[in-house]
Amino acid sequence: MIKDYTPAAWGATILGIVLMAVSKSSVFDSSQINGLCIGVGAALAVLGVGHLAGKYVTKAVVTPEIEKISLREENDERNIRIRERAGWNASRIMVYLLCFLALASALMNLELYITILFVSMIIIESSLVAGSLIYYEKRM
Repeated sequence: MIKDYTPAAWGATILGIVLMAVSKSSVFDSSQINGLCIGVGAALAVLGVGHLAGKYVTKAVVTPEIEKISLREENDERNIRIRERAGWNASRIMVYLLCFLALASALMNLELYITILFVSMIIIESSLVAGSLIYYEKRM
């Protein structure tokens, strides 16, 4: 079943516009908070508008035959394995990248919280991988 994320896209767009308006109205005295509101608001607005535009464009061109072919292609065993393998490789690469960043931040004498952030991301990613492996071993 295909999920409809249109309400979430509208919510993200509206929340993004509200955050950008709040940052411009000088509700907060801190320039850092205003910058954060602009950044997060712009990202949310762009992601929401992009999703809505993509949804309406694909709705205009999709026929029942194309949808059936797309669903068959999506559930094809080979494509499922390709997506699983790509996700696993991306996960492995991210672990190495985060380890490098944690080590580099420690060697460059950056603030301790930056190094702890990278290390905690490694721990979270490893926990998610272990949890997923346990879950799917029991499920299959």
